[in-house]
Amino acid sequence: MTKVVVIGGGSAGIAAAIGARKAGAEVVLLEKQDQLLGIGRIAGSMDVGGRYPLHLEILEMGAPEVNEVLDEVSLDNMDHYRASHYPWHSLPGSEEMTRHSWIYNVMTAEPALRRLLEKWGVEILWRFRAVDIEKEGQRITRIKGKINRYTDAWIEGDAFIDTTGSAGGVKDCTRNVGGCAMCPWMQCPTFGDRVNLAGKAGAKTWSMRQKDGTPGVKYNGIYLYKESLSQEWKDALAYSHQIFVPFRGEIDWDTDPEWSWATRGQDGNDGEGHPADAETSWRVSPDTGRFRLLDRGIFAGGAGPSPIPLEKLRKVPGFENIVPAGPVGGMNLWSLGHDLVFCENTMRVPPLENYFTAGSKAHIVDIQPCINSGYLAGFNAVRSATGQELIELPRSTATGDIIAFTQEFLQNSDGGPTTFVSAHAGHYLRRLKDTGIFPDNEEKAKKRVADAGATNIFA
Repeated sequence: MTKVVVIGGGSAGIAAAIGARKAGAEVVLLEKQDQLLGIGRIAGSMDVGGRYPLHLEILEMGAPEVNEVLDEVSLDNMDHYRASHYPWHSLPGSEEMTRHSWIYNVMTAEPALRRLLEKWGVEILWRFRAVDIEKEGQRITRIKGKINRYTDAWIEGDAFIDTTGSAGGVKDCTRNVGGCAMCPWMQCPTFGDRVNLAGKAGAKTWSMRQKDGTPGVKYNGIYLYKESLSQEWKDALAYSHQIFVPFRGEIDWDTDPEWSWATRGQDGNDGEGHPADAETSWRVSPDTGRFRLLDRGIFAGGAGPSPIPLEKLRKVPGFENIVPAGPVGGMNLWSLGHDLVFCENTMRVPPLENYFTAGSKAHIVDIQPCINSGYLAGFNAVRSATGQELIELPRSTATGDIIAFTQEFLQNSDGGPTTFVSAHAGHYLRRLKDTGIFPDNEEKAKKRVADAGATNIFA
């Protein structure tokens, strides 16, 4: 039986593993931590903006498995959530961005996805940190790893899928964002840094860069214990699963780059810390003077102005007694966008013959495009190993287009991009609007996938 090795158990890796199993392969998933989902344990926001067309497409393409599990662990009161989403945002068409949005429970998603992989017969090797590659010509033959940090092991396969992402590790975060706070998503000090396997295999890689040329981009994760909020804030969070925290006056938003809007380099950002297009940029800006926290089970968390010292956050009424969740508090920063790899639209990484990628490793960020690209990588990895022609989704589909667009974006980035390509907002959402894909509905998506000859292609 064909054996496919998936390196990294985030959303792209989970989808790739299931895709390869559906295509008939034996699958081993290598995960350096002791749990799945990676940075998918941060947010849980689904179907916002351009994520919705991608969700509809993957269902029509016959790969509903990951989305069905996330739907099963979704929070309730989504009508309240949608109604309260961005109350100050009154621009035409903005309601379409959040009409279908919902949140999965980040506290229960990981166990549910682990059970999904077990159901499909995917073997998971936990605490397996991939550190090296061995190849013959342009074909990968096996992956070297460290089990529990100290024990060497080799895993052979017929095809390999790199879904290790682009976050961290400790050296990058220390050099570029002021130090490692032991974020709960990467946990590099415990499990070891991510290794650039594609680079070791001879593929060309890029790193995102900040305006000053520094590699990587900053990201702020604010996680607070809900019980430390005032009762008024707790009640508001329970009602709509999100709260908008006023923060005007504590930071000089316009002059201090360290305190600029959200995180420079994100989707709706112009690269200078301010929204590039108000209609397609939904994150908090200096004009609103507030940021958003989402319901995270026992936590309230999300991306916010970067960074916020705890002593300033406690000046917000109702936040006087706020307690950060573990080491992730007001000053936590982490680094993204390292070691991105170019791939063909089939997800194959040239010049390698049997090496594929998916998700944020290929600059395809957001959980839904990670899922979609993961399924494609899983199917094509098996097809490559069995001598079949690889599948390339046409650009008339949102899935095919975002894959092709991100790779063009990387190739034309002149040393490394300064912003993400993100489906849910920003410049790529503008593209979906221009092509008529967004706003979307089930009928449009069904016809679009059928016209592309991709109905049930992953079934």
